[in-house]
Amino acid sequence: MSTLFLADFSVIKPDFGLIFWTVVIFLILYAILGKLAWKPIQKALRRRDEEIQTSIDEAKRARAEMEAQAADNQRLLMEAREERTRIIGEAERQSKEMVAAAKNEAREAAQKVAADAKRDIENMRKAAMVDLKKEVGTMAVEIAEKILQKDLRSDANQEAFVRELVSDLN
Repeated sequence: MSTLFLADFSVIKPDFGLIFWTVVIFLILYAILGKLAWKPIQKALRRRDEEIQTSIDEAKRARAEMEAQAADNQRLLMEAREERTRIIGEAERQSKEMVAAAKNEAREAAQKVAADAKRDIENMRKAAMVDLKKEVGTMAVEIAEKILQKDLRSDANQEAFVRELVSDLN
């Protein structure tokens, strides 16, 4: 039976009843959708539009703050560079002063050490001369003692004795 009902149906030549019921159903569906779906959808779209506009405004404000912050950062960076240059100059000046002071101290210390060394050398030389004179005096006394103890009547004995003493010294 359903084949009979559809046998007369043609899309090219629609029937008046079909058009009527299609329009009625469309209007009812339009009214239901208007009440239940389109108003909430429009309300959600308006709210979304407001949120987007608020986000855009916030982004503009944030961009302006970032630009101000970037300018502030540039100013701080320039100040830091100037401070760094000043500190480096001050450090170089102080290091030169310290090097000059250290050189002067080293020079004075070296002169003092040299003077002390010369004085010590002179004292050692004098002490060595005193020791040498003492040693020579002691040797002369020993030689004189030995000469006096030995019988030196003959020239041969004297020559042998002198050679013996000289060989003892070496």
